[in-house]
Amino acid sequence: MPVPETQTTVILLTASVGLSLLGFFVLLWLARRLSRIERLMTRQVTRVEATESAPSAAETSAGGAFEAFLSEDPERRRLTKGEQFAAYRQWRQEKGLNWST
Repeated sequence: MPVPETQTTVILLTASVGLSLLGFFVLLWLARRLSRIERLMTRQVTRVEATESAPSAAETSAGGAFEAFLSEDPERRRLTKGEQFAAYRQWRQEKGLNWST
């Protein structure tokens, strides 16, 4: 009766080695996939950082962009508030300071 016991041991050993190899290859596949995702995310972050530009001097000045707008032309200070804001919106669009939609 030692023959069936040996066959069972060989079958179990072969199955465990096969499952271990299968698990190892699955782990390798997952590691490659995760590293690929990480590279793609890194590229995307660097691309976004490259496209973001620093705020202009008009936006970072003490009075902000509106103060820069008023200081460009002293006549603008004499306009009514509504006219000032309408001209300011137009000025921002001409300078490219508006958010693109």
